[in-house]
Amino acid sequence: MAEEKEPPSILWRDKKTGKIIRKKKNGRLIVCWVCPCCKPKVIASTITNARTGPKEWDLTPYQKERIGLPGARWRIRDVGESHHNNSSASCSGTIYYNGTIDEKGKLTGLPNKFTSGYSYNGYMELQMGCVRDDGSIEWPCPNG
Repeated sequence: MAEEKEPPSILWRDKKTGKIIRKKKNGRLIVCWVCPCCKPKVIASTITNARTGPKEWDLTPYQKERIGLPGARWRIRDVGESHHNNSSASCSGTIYYNGTIDEKGKLTGLPNKFTSGYSYNGYMELQMGCVRDDGSIEWPCPNG
């Protein structure tokens, strides 16, 4: 017996809320924040160092609309030197800030700047993560 393939989802955008409405194979409509086209990405990156500089990272250019996908998440994290030099390496640094991306693609709660307090290089990334059907978030860093 041949295995039955799942038909593709049908998508609509709710005119009032802007949320995505998806028709599943069982015929029910669901409103979701999961965008099927979402791919985790690095929005911006820089290297900070409180001793040798630059100490501060200006984040104001990323505070406008259409920076990320609605319903996705954002975070600022130090990814570590190994990931900075090889994107397939896992991330090893600290997560400093995080938040949601609103219906207009704006990173809600993003601070004006990140200030390093450390006298070594911080390999900083502003990342967008995608919310999956099970509620987990997929980030650009392998293993975290």
